[in-house]
Amino acid sequence: MRFLSNTYDPRLPDAKNQVSCKIGETHDLAWKRKLEWLAGKVISDPQPTSCHTVAELKAMGMVGIYAL
Repeated sequence: MRFLSNTYDPRLPDAKNQVSCKIGETHDLAWKRKLEWLAGKVISDPQPTSCHTVAELKAMGMVGIYAL
């Protein structure tokens, strides 16, 4: 698997509230775009960053997104 990005866990109840909108984009369209991007990808443990460990990221509700 190839790591793509860390992101807020889209399976959490408040995930829709965490998505960023593009200029002129509705919140619903931003969420739809996020779900389309996630389609076919694997959700697993996040990758550590220069600022946070895996444990810290998990505690913040973050996951890693991976391509097969």
